[in-house]
Amino acid sequence: MGDGAHTDGTIPEDELVAILHAVAQSPDFRVRAVEVAGQRVWIKRYDTEPLALAKRLHGFVSPLLLPTFLRNSAPAIGPAGVARESAKIARFRATGLRTPAILYQNGSLMIQSDVAPTLWERVAGLDAPSQRHLLLKVFEALGEVHRAGLVHGRPHLRDMSLGGDEVCFFDFEEEPEAVMPSADAQARDLVLLMLPVAALEPDIETQRDCLQAWMKGAPVAAIRSLIRMLRFCGPVIWILRVVPASLQGSDLRRFIAGSRFLVASISDMDSVIAKREQGAGLNG
Repeated sequence: MGDGAHTDGTIPEDELVAILHAVAQSPDFRVRAVEVAGQRVWIKRYDTEPLALAKRLHGFVSPLLLPTFLRNSAPAIGPAGVARESAKIARFRATGLRTPAILYQNGSLMIQSDVAPTLWERVAGLDAPSQRHLLLKVFEALGEVHRAGLVHGRPHLRDMSLGGDEVCFFDFEEEPEAVMPSADAQARDLVLLMLPVAALEPDIETQRDCLQAWMKGAPVAAIRSLIRMLRFCGPVIWILRVVPASLQGSDLRRFIAGSRFLVASISDMDSVIAKREQGAGLNG
């Protein structure tokens, strides 16, 4: 193995050599599942995906943006991407949160254990009550992440799975907490997770309960940051609502739906903060 290579020993040496040979022969893939010693593993490469022009421009002006939640973490390409993801996995696992195991890493390559299917794959085939149960579990788990002082960075149902009764998190490729306060990054997590949920078109009660499930564990500072974020974005959301439906792409429709619900829920957030502070005062 090359300098800096790391393996936990669960991949036989001959199988690992075959995998690395296959990677060398097919250098253009980003993520691929392969069978190794009777188990499926995932090969991730961090040096094959070109950075879109919009992301490059955002990254250039990002350090200057106010408020801070509009900033974006610098792209981590090659070995830096491996280092970022492995560090975040280590932090999550250190607090008892589930993630894939890192089976091998070296340079721009990482091999992780299989945790499929993703929740995005699972939720589509569920009836409404089962879907609601799963979504509540997801938002409660995200609240636990934030209560532990951590940030996912880009949470989506595609970046989670279910192991037993626990949510498993993966694809830690962004680090907003490096360019903004942790509370802002946690509030950003919540907004980003609400967008794919909006695509499922759950009823208002389910959305409200999802938000409550997150707030049950989320720090008060994160809830405050979410309120500030929503009040700042409120006028923009109102303007986007007048865009004709024929001109709205799926991403914009999800953003409008998810953001409108969250803006309408600010009073609920204020109530949770008041109850938390009252309880802290009584305990103090």
